[in-house]
Amino acid sequence: MTRLAWLRGRLRPRRPRHPLGVERLVLSLVRPSLLLAALVIAGGAAGYMLLEDWTLREALYMTVITLSTVGFGEVRPLSEGGKLFTVALIVGGVATLSFALVGIGERLRDAPRRRLERRIRRMKDHIIVCGFGRIAETLVPGLIRHGYHVTVIEEDGDIAEAAIRDGIPVLRGDATSEEILERAGVRRASVVAALLPNDGDNLSIAMTATGLHPEIRVVARSEEERSVANLQRAGAQPQDVVSPHRTAGEVLLWMLSHEGAARIAPRIQDVARGHFETGALTIARDSPLAGKTLADAVIGGRANVLVMAVTADSGDVTVAPRGARRLGAGDRLTLVGRTGDLRRLGARVDGPAPGNA
Repeated sequence: MTRLAWLRGRLRPRRPRHPLGVERLVLSLVRPSLLLAALVIAGGAAGYMLLEDWTLREALYMTVITLSTVGFGEVRPLSEGGKLFTVALIVGGVATLSFALVGIGERLRDAPRRRLERRIRRMKDHIIVCGFGRIAETLVPGLIRHGYHVTVIEEDGDIAEAAIRDGIPVLRGDATSEEILERAGVRRASVVAALLPNDGDNLSIAMTATGLHPEIRVVARSEEERSVANLQRAGAQPQDVVSPHRTAGEVLLWMLSHEGAARIAPRIQDVARGHFETGALTIARDSPLAGKTLADAVIGGRANVLVMAVTADSGDVTVAPRGARRLGAGDRLTLVGRTGDLRRLGARVDGPAPGNA
């Protein structure tokens, strides 16, 4: 199963929609144009009834064949006033009906975009991803799978339309533009990820986003080493500036220079691809783990999980803690494992798939 096919499945509505939902939506979009068309037909019929003293059936028939330009003969010979009215009906009525039909088409075409913008306006504490390139193609489906709300800004129309068809909220526009960032809800967002291939553009995004929302977290891509300091001055923390090429080089160096790394690397990729989850286990005061060392707690023996870090109640973080680390009430353990193993320990799974929280 491809990543985008999987994403379509995850984004498929889980609750059955009202059977008339689609019909009501279409009617709400075309109602103004339908009313305009009805007024034109009613006006034409009323004109023939007044000018020619025709019945309603005759007047409606004449109006419809006139507006449809099918070329049938007249119901009865027309008076001079009736002929002038017919000319006016052809010129004005056909133009009005054409305008109404174009309006219906435009409303139906723009309906997905309007729904998307309403969806984005309702988002809060979401992640804004600027640029839907190769990095974002992996990042965005993963974020959605982990339950995050995401808005993508993409300038390329073809890329944006393809992503929208796959259910990804995408605004088409220049991510360096303040207006586009505002439309993406930057003042309500928690993170902005500047992933454009140009460091200058990413710097502009970082400066604009922090100017509009000083508390927002900035994650930025950097192609050049000299850009790192500028991105940090613009609001990105050192750990939030990522160089894809340098990161790839470091991974390859590790794989080639460490024995057994080639066998370990695929398992690490399993974590990134979602075969494993991260979880959090907080030690309560009455927990049997409180006061024990990690070695005595034997967490790995209770479930197939790995303790990645321990965050003390004071906020101090110990990465890759040793077995002698004693657990206290309020300590928060960051774990990696499969969902079932994490839940067996009573851990909260960080980033459950939507609908599985």
